[in-house]
Amino acid sequence: MAVASGWSNPLDHPLAVTAGGVGLVLLVRAGGVSLPLALAVAIGLSVACAALLARIGAAGRRSRSQRLHDQRLDAGLEEALERAGGLAVTALALREEAVARFTDPGHLEALGSVQLCCERLQQLPERLRERRPLLESGGGQRLDPEELARRLSREEKALQREAEGPLRQERRRLVDQLRRNLHAARQGMDEREARLLALATRLEAIDGGLQQLRRQIDHQWPSTEASDAAMATAIEPLDEAIDQIERSLDAGTA
Repeated sequence: MAVASGWSNPLDHPLAVTAGGVGLVLLVRAGGVSLPLALAVAIGLSVACAALLARIGAAGRRSRSQRLHDQRLDAGLEEALERAGGLAVTALALREEAVARFTDPGHLEALGSVQLCCERLQQLPERLRERRPLLESGGGQRLDPEELARRLSREEKALQREAEGPLRQERRRLVDQLRRNLHAARQGMDEREARLLALATRLEAIDGGLQQLRRQIDHQWPSTEASDAAMATAIEPLDEAIDQIERSLDAGTA
């Protein structure tokens, strides 16, 4: 246990006790120092050694904890990359299915939208591999909840003043992202963990979006009255999730 001063109790560290004992013997027998003085020095040596050993032990525990944390995040990143690859395969199959089904001239706009969305998804695994150094960075660097809260407050006020249009949509996305980051910061996540969580959440949204798109394709074919608007609505969540991933990779943020 630790003594009241914050030093570690030498009795908890056999090496510290040994060092004190050896020091006492050397001071008395070899150095000719009086016993009371040698005893005081030996006790001080034991306490100092105990404090040093305690710091080394604490550093070792933190190091092991950090290694386990990093290993967990490494596994999570590999899982995310593997999932992105699986979603790309699903997107390719869906694209080929749309090409085979949407042969009516009235389907051309819907087909083009599906093809463009699926092409973006097929490119996603390579994009993530290119930015892997970013995804692996930020371990141990804690997000600052106070700074995020201040920035979120500024952006929320700016959003209220922003007129409807593309800029307002972009600011709304930024506000949503800041809210997610603030939540992650309050959970004690570091930058890497928050970034990986955001990526996994968006890949989950893409998975659900692909399922919805497939249902929409099945529903709209082979009718010649297929609705381009309905198809665009089904594609919108996919495009939004891909856009969020792209923005985070380009900006270097979670």
